[in-house]
Amino acid sequence: MDTKIDEMKRLCAVYAQPLVLLFIICSLLFSVSACSDYFSTDPNNVINEEDYIDREDEIYKGMLGILNRVQEAGDHAIWLTDTRANILETTENAPDELKQIYNYDPTDGNPYADPTCYYAIVIACNDYIAKMGEYHRTHKGAISEEAEGFIVPLLSSTLRIKAWAYLQLGRIYGQAYWFDDPLTEKKDLSDASVFTKCDMKLLAEKAIALLKDGITVDGMFIPADETYLDANGSHIGLMKWWEWLDPENKEQAPYITWQYLTPPAMIMRMEFTSWLCNYLPEEAAQPYWTEIRNTIVDYLYSIYTFPFGGEETNYPNFPIPGFNLIGENGRNIDDYRYALPNVYQMCDLTAGIRQQWFTYIDIFPTEGIGLKTQVISGIIYNYQQHQRNRLVQYLCPEYPSSDAFYLRPSAYGKDIYNEYDIRSLDQKVVMNTLGGQDCVSKYYYKAYHTNTQAATSGYQFGTYGYIGDGTNLFKIQPTIPTFRGHDFHFLLAEAETHLGHFDVARCLLNDGIANRFPDKKLPDDTDYWYPKYNVWLGGETPSSSTPTSNPRGSGNHGIAGAANGTLHDLPIPGEPAAEGLTDMQLKQLYDWAIADEYLKEYLAEGKAYSYLCKMADRWSNAGRGDRSAACDSVIARIAPKYPAATQGKVRTSITNDGYFIHWDLKD
Repeated sequence: MDTKIDEMKRLCAVYAQPLVLLFIICSLLFSVSACSDYFSTDPNNVINEEDYIDREDEIYKGMLGILNRVQEAGDHAIWLTDTRANILETTENAPDELKQIYNYDPTDGNPYADPTCYYAIVIACNDYIAKMGEYHRTHKGAISEEAEGFIVPLLSSTLRIKAWAYLQLGRIYGQAYWFDDPLTEKKDLSDASVFTKCDMKLLAEKAIALLKDGITVDGMFIPADETYLDANGSHIGLMKWWEWLDPENKEQAPYITWQYLTPPAMIMRMEFTSWLCNYLPEEAAQPYWTEIRNTIVDYLYSIYTFPFGGEETNYPNFPIPGFNLIGENGRNIDDYRYALPNVYQMCDLTAGIRQQWFTYIDIFPTEGIGLKTQVISGIIYNYQQHQRNRLVQYLCPEYPSSDAFYLRPSAYGKDIYNEYDIRSLDQKVVMNTLGGQDCVSKYYYKAYHTNTQAATSGYQFGTYGYIGDGTNLFKIQPTIPTFRGHDFHFLLAEAETHLGHFDVARCLLNDGIANRFPDKKLPDDTDYWYPKYNVWLGGETPSSSTPTSNPRGSGNHGIAGAANGTLHDLPIPGEPAAEGLTDMQLKQLYDWAIADEYLKEYLAEGKAYSYLCKMADRWSNAGRGDRSAACDSVIARIAPKYPAATQGKVRTSITNDGYFIHWDLKD
């Protein structure tokens, strides 16, 4: 084996902290040949055709190059879309280009609107897939058994990263060019043999097919789903990073952070499926909404029951994707408990967003769960290795240079939360006042929760402080979440709404199923109340005889309820408020209420504004409504943030040009 791999693995055995390990490996590999040498991924140009992959160590360097491209794209959506949502506003210090985005000036040509970073990921993924296939074909019989074992899971991870890049392109721009060609020479976008210009419907179809069906590379089947089982029962799509990083011991826990790097296939596929439903008539979309509901509830049921004797499914790796809790003696609960502190120490978002105790294995069991991050996947950085995002710089008024403070919560944005909502300025978990300025502090300022009082009194927090050394704020490089536990709840609320299960959707959005059924028993209508929701009700610690009980017995308190937020006044059929409303009218009412809560929850994560686009597209397609009314619904949620003199400009921009970001790819 290449001596550089031997040296890399020697270092792996020395360092126990996951992120330290990650960046030492990166440094070693970059010292041999930087990833940029292999990935010249400017879509205005073409990929570097210099020969790679030619040695085994380049298998790993290629993946690190892709991850580097993901890091470069990490904060792009935040500056581009949260600026146009309903909470953030630009400060006097913000650069003109950012103010132009905020003020709804034309986006074409604005550097903040440039989608290059996402296409760079796609190009890097395509090139890596092609070169790995070439390497496998030309080195058959000479590849070490160890490296051979990494090829399929590394390529599987690549497919998921590619799908994530297309998800970003679709929900920000509403369209994208799909291509699988490695682009070893410059090709015109009009070349239909290479590029397919996709609207969001076609993009969703292509991404769902990729995530479901995978690809074949040099005779090797590459699943995109990490839970895919081959004939021998092996999860061939699952990259077991610890086997690469710690080949001698193969100890999982110290390297658990790596499992967060690649978004899981299931949650992405369900998100794309929810977009696909936008463009189908309501009746035709029903099987897809059922698939979303069943897939997610089955998955969460498996998480709840797995460590405590619940049924076996195709999801044996909990609580982290790829972290196998089944040891030689069966389920290893001690391993399960031990792993979690390391996860949260290294994947802290950084604690202002939520205090981390458990992963999304606990889905909103109490109001206090609103303090928990529930990270499913995220983009991780380290200042010491020159891996940086701009979150602290743009959002913190006490950054070393106050001139770098570009975005703050608007007066309107602060007022959408009640004073007891843990996301409010009053509670200082997500927003705070620092240096005399109101700011979004969730990524760099920790609020230590010390006491939970009754809902009428709100939450109390003890001490506050910067993450790490408060005198070196520029060294804080927080994780940017790509998916977290709330995504499950929001997708379920959408699905139950469009299945006509309004009571279920209202519970999910408001104060939860446990509050709806304090006797801990669901109605017998299994078509309406999916039986596996039973696990969300709470109850005694489960045993093999009670596999549907919540492991912690504390129940489910919904999205708004978990944050002590304002509940949404939504009617269900049979109530006086629903009289005269059709099912379709109720669905529209619910969808926009879900969007309102989404805007509150995903502040400064690069997703909130795109959710408005999603709902607007839904209610202007497939006979549900027209574009004008959908634009009005977006405007109603955005315009009040702006001064009266600017609101007309916002309305004109959205009415004339639509809600998606525009960028001319010059086809």
